[in-house]
Amino acid sequence: MKTRFTPRILFVVLGAVSISYLPQQAFGQTKTTYKEKDLGLLPAPNAQPDLTGLWYHINEKQIKQANDEYRRLKNSYPTWDVPEEVKRELDRINGRLKPAPAVPIATSSESASNALQKGQTNKAFQPQKPLSKSLPLEQFAQLTPKARANTSKQKIETLAALSKQLKRTDFYLLMGWTAVDKGMLKTAEQQFALALQSSVRDIDKLSAQQGLNSVTGVKLQQSLALRDVEALEQYLNADNSGYAKEVLQGAAWQQYDKKDFKFADALFRLVNDNEGRYLALTAQRSEEAQDKAFELACQLSKEAFIRRCADALASRQAKFYDLRRYKQSIEAGEKLSRLRPLNVDEQALIGWAAKALQDTGKATNAFENVLVVSPDDTVIANELVTLNQYNESELNRLALKFTAVKAIQQQRVTRSAWPRKQFLLAYNSNDERVTAAQYKEGISALYGVTTRSRSGDEGLGNFDVFSHYVGIGSGYDNWLWQVSLDYKQFYSGSPQSGDWFGDRQLSNTFTGISGFEDIGLRGEVNYQAPSFNFYANLEYAMFDQPVDAKVTGQLSATKFLTSTTVAATLFRKAKEDSLLSQTGTFNADHQKPWGFVIESGVRGLVAHSIADNMSVAGTAQISRLEGERVADNSALSLRGDVSYDIASVVSSQLDYWRVGPFLSYTSYDKNLSGFTIGNGGYFSPSQFVSIGGYSELLTLEALNWQVKLRSSLALSRVEQDDDLRFPIGGAASSEDNNKTLGESSDTGLSGNLMAEGQYRFNNNWIVAGYIGKAFAVEYQAFEAGIQIRWREGQGTGVTSDELLLSSPRLSGFAL
Repeated sequence: MKTRFTPRILFVVLGAVSISYLPQQAFGQTKTTYKEKDLGLLPAPNAQPDLTGLWYHINEKQIKQANDEYRRLKNSYPTWDVPEEVKRELDRINGRLKPAPAVPIATSSESASNALQKGQTNKAFQPQKPLSKSLPLEQFAQLTPKARANTSKQKIETLAALSKQLKRTDFYLLMGWTAVDKGMLKTAEQQFALALQSSVRDIDKLSAQQGLNSVTGVKLQQSLALRDVEALEQYLNADNSGYAKEVLQGAAWQQYDKKDFKFADALFRLVNDNEGRYLALTAQRSEEAQDKAFELACQLSKEAFIRRCADALASRQAKFYDLRRYKQSIEAGEKLSRLRPLNVDEQALIGWAAKALQDTGKATNAFENVLVVSPDDTVIANELVTLNQYNESELNRLALKFTAVKAIQQQRVTRSAWPRKQFLLAYNSNDERVTAAQYKEGISALYGVTTRSRSGDEGLGNFDVFSHYVGIGSGYDNWLWQVSLDYKQFYSGSPQSGDWFGDRQLSNTFTGISGFEDIGLRGEVNYQAPSFNFYANLEYAMFDQPVDAKVTGQLSATKFLTSTTVAATLFRKAKEDSLLSQTGTFNADHQKPWGFVIESGVRGLVAHSIADNMSVAGTAQISRLEGERVADNSALSLRGDVSYDIASVVSSQLDYWRVGPFLSYTSYDKNLSGFTIGNGGYFSPSQFVSIGGYSELLTLEALNWQVKLRSSLALSRVEQDDDLRFPIGGAASSEDNNKTLGESSDTGLSGNLMAEGQYRFNNNWIVAGYIGKAFAVEYQAFEAGIQIRWREGQGTGVTSDELLLSSPRLSGFAL
């Protein structure tokens, strides 16, 4: 008798079919959710286990294996909510429930046999019923797995088509699993999809879904073997069950374990596993992969990735700095600061990079933040001082905020101010050498006398000035001020009969003025800051001179660089060569004043140290000269010096002794040296060239006495043009308007000698003075002066900034 086919037999067959594919889909049964050194995660609380193996053991009545698998799943998934059908089937195979009676499905021969037996009571024989349409599928289900595997693909396609007509879930599953074994994936996928749609029981739905997963798994394995990422992405997008994602994620970790990090990254990217992607990228050595890992970490908002982004930014900040890619280093540091507070080293690195880019503002801000945390960091404090050494207001702000900056600022100022003769600045920086020598903040009162005499041609070529002055001054912060009242006496030689003067050539004794006395007022201020000096003065003199007085003065500034000094002065002053040029005078009739020549212009100085004891310097001056009824004139002066300091090899009592050659050149557009209308009575050669040598020495600072000596000797050439005696007209006789001064030239020696000194008697009284002599071709000059000063406060010495001729008003520069 043939074996009867029952639904239970079909279910067991389906289980046997399922087991034939287990080795192929086992890859998808294992899922790794996290992989990192020393870290492991339990399954997610709501995760559900894969029941394929359990159902197989139940269907095959493998009781021990089913129970073992059940216990393993419960241990692995403590929160697993066991489905009722699983509990029921486990109870059934363990004998806790009676098996459900099978409903026999009679074969055609059995039907015929039964009909014959019943025919004994029937009077007529009933014909056999037609064969069932499902019979081919029922018979196919009774075949052994080997027999089904040997069935032709055409036969399977026919049976699959029949299952579509019958629309029974059990037949869909039968043909689906059979198609899988035959590699007929399209047919299998169609059968499982239909089974999923038609199934009512959960167990059937689960089996259908497992079948679809098996098909997907085969496709995925094939594409994984080919490394066809595009196909994998298509399968992933087409799968709504999440199975493809699990398989690919497991495959990604497998590739990671095999150290195939590039393929692992591609798979992690498909399943959006950012953790896996980051680990796969960082495991690669290429810069491109590291950059991708960095970008990935900084795109995500999870705390772990934020930390990774911050760590990468810190690393990149340092790397870019080492590579001298300072701008990128700063950008990395600033991005890092938006993720977490920067530590001291990271903050300082922004400062160093900004300094390299000469971004003083950014560097200052970064170093300032460092100093807030580490206020005693002298290296950072020193950088702040260096960065802002030319920004006094910013440096003062920093010095008020940080004691380390203030201390370094004072040290630097002291070291630089002393050799630059910025003694007021050194005093305010608490340089003990200066504070002991002089008290700069108290009131000073002074009285002085000066005289100067110029001897040239007989008569008008001689000019003497004798002055008395009193003054008062003091200091405040970095400023010194002084106000003085001058009383001056002027004496000029008188023109002789036959001399040209005023509007004519004199024919008798001169009866005009040859001198007068008057008073004037002047004030001055001096300012010193680190690497910078400033000086200004105003003067109004003389009150009652022949030509109305005008305000004169100057503005001077000096900038001290590391090895270069640059100075400039704007000036407006009287030309002091004669009574005519300095104050003006009257003509022979004492009626028409003219003269008082004002020279306005700019002069500049650049000095550069080329060695510790050697320097070069150049000065230039351009000026315009104008006076009352005097022709306008222009002048140019140039001078170059080379100096060598020999003090160290001569005496320890010398501050410096500079010697060296010089070359000077002076030129005026017009010769206006005459004393007639239109002329100014000042030396104005068309060329005056000198070449020679000079010497200047100064004794030590801060002693109670000091001496300064200057001298020069040169070979000079002077040329004066034959210009008009009346360049603007105005001669008493029209014929004289065409008369000229006469051309002249001469060559000879020129030189000067000047000695200055000062001496402190006690805390309050100092005496200072100077005396000098100069000569040139047909010219001699003498000058001398003495001053007595009283100063409030204590003091034991003197400094060279208070030598009388060191005043910027007389030296021409704020040095």
